[in-house]
Amino acid sequence: MKSRSFFVPLVCCACAIWTAVPAEPDQLSGGKGEDRVGFPKDYSTTFSVLRTVVREDGAKLVTIYGNGPAASVANKTQLPYPFGSVLVMETARTRKNNEGKPLKDEKGTLQKEAVLGMHVMRKEKDFGKLYGEKRSGEWEFVEYKLDGSFITPPQKSAACAECHIKASSGKDFVYHGRFED
Repeated sequence: MKSRSFFVPLVCCACAIWTAVPAEPDQLSGGKGEDRVGFPKDYSTTFSVLRTVVREDGAKLVTIYGNGPAASVANKTQLPYPFGSVLVMETARTRKNNEGKPLKDEKGTLQKEAVLGMHVMRKEKDFGKLYGEKRSGEWEFVEYKLDGSFITPPQKSAACAECHIKASSGKDFVYHGRFED
């Protein structure tokens, strides 16, 4: 059977590229579509905020959250991240005033309007093997909508792993986390 591909927009960790993704459903998780990353239901209240970035002149607010193991990495000398680390990159639209300018609260912080998506990566022993040459350490990736449904399901997430190779093994395949560069 001839391999087919389709193109999807990949927006991950400050990247915004179009990439070919194999159409076969067994690209990851043995065709089962098993979600080994897991939707982090209460991430906004149980994870630590590691970093916030304003994009598109205040139109989007990107917040990086980390669970306990991920948040324990306070500086680059503590890399790599421990097994059990989960990082969430939440992208949200910001509220606007009548003139279309981003609204800020009394502290000067942009106000979220709607969460557009969550890019989630989880590190566990032997994770990422099925990404093959696109493997970025022992991380696996999934993109979710706020309701827990998939934007990018596990079996299509090799493009995320491939993008994270660019972050390098020296940064444990994480672009920023809590770090500026």
